Amino acid sequence: MPSERDEPTPLSDHTTSNRTTYDRIAVRYAQHQNQPRTPADDLFSSFERAFLAQVPDAGVVADMGCGPAMDGGRFAAKGYRVLGLDLSQGMLEVAAERLPGRLVQGDLRALPLVSGGLDAIWSVASLLHVPQTDTSKVLLEFRRTLSDNGTLALITALGDGDVFEAVPYAPDEQRWFVYRSQHRLVQQIRDAGFRVDFEGQVEGSRLWSTVLATSA
Repeated sequence: MPSERDEPTPLSDHTTSNRTTYDRIAVRYAQHQNQPRTPADDLFSSFERAFLAQVPDAGVVADMGCGPAMDGGRFAAKGYRVLGLDLSQGMLEVAAERLPGRLVQGDLRALPLVSGGLDAIWSVASLLHVPQTDTSKVLLEFRRTLSDNGTLALITALGDGDVFEAVPYAPDEQRWFVYRSQHRLVQQIRDAGFRVDFEGQVEGSRLWSTVLATSA
């Protein structure tokens, strides 16, 4: 999918910091995520099933902020046409094992994708690294790249403010996180041109917001 955006949004210092951190920890991140998990660890399994139930067979799904593409690789194995996007080159190199030839480097605020080419977007913990002031910009980009009646699945952390936090499995590294209000986020999703079909909260290592929406 060729780009329609020739001049991406300049990166903030914190976004640049996150990108270089993920470049350095990409392999360790993938190893940590690939550890054996119990059913209780899979916090979003029912949400994922609800999302996939709305995606057409062999539909085009973008895994936004794909990291090592564990989710995207799983969707591809189910027959969906998956595109993985991440800002970190290090993460994309790891993701190439699961989505070879189906990866693109890009900023969520200026997606290097054509308008209306996606059937669905899966965005898990990627908005967590976007400045609060750029939330609507990302959501408008999601709406632009989705087809009419496309599906958005969005998971991000709830709370207030932003903070640098140490990486548990790489304590010499830090990542910048942005926490959001559920009420404000849902309104921003609606304002970006979506119908909100489901909103919920899941308690895990953080309090997570889960939103399923349809492009109106």
